[in-house]
Amino acid sequence: MKSGCVFLNLENSVVISGKVHFLKGQAEGETGTGKYIQFAVRQDSEWEDGPRRDFLTVRVYDGALREIILAKKTGDDVTVEGSLRSSRGSGINYVRCSSIK
Repeated sequence: MKSGCVFLNLENSVVISGKVHFLKGQAEGETGTGKYIQFAVRQDSEWEDGPRRDFLTVRVYDGALREIILAKKTGDDVTVEGSLRSSRGSGINYVRCSSIK
């Protein structure tokens, strides 16, 4: 029996919504893919043991999309579409933005 490797190209598409939260510190960066700005989508939810606040990191590489997010203020409603990614260096998970509403 011959063994072989199978490589899968998976795309983890996501749509998240919540409130804009601009990060202090590393709001801009650059990778081999290009320059990006980073912000978070804040989601407030109720759990059995009380309220929970999550901050989901988003990176925006596209220039037109950067202009859209920079025109928003902290606390504005936002919906982001994109793909869930992991940084090659640090392994940090983030959403790579393809659409902002």
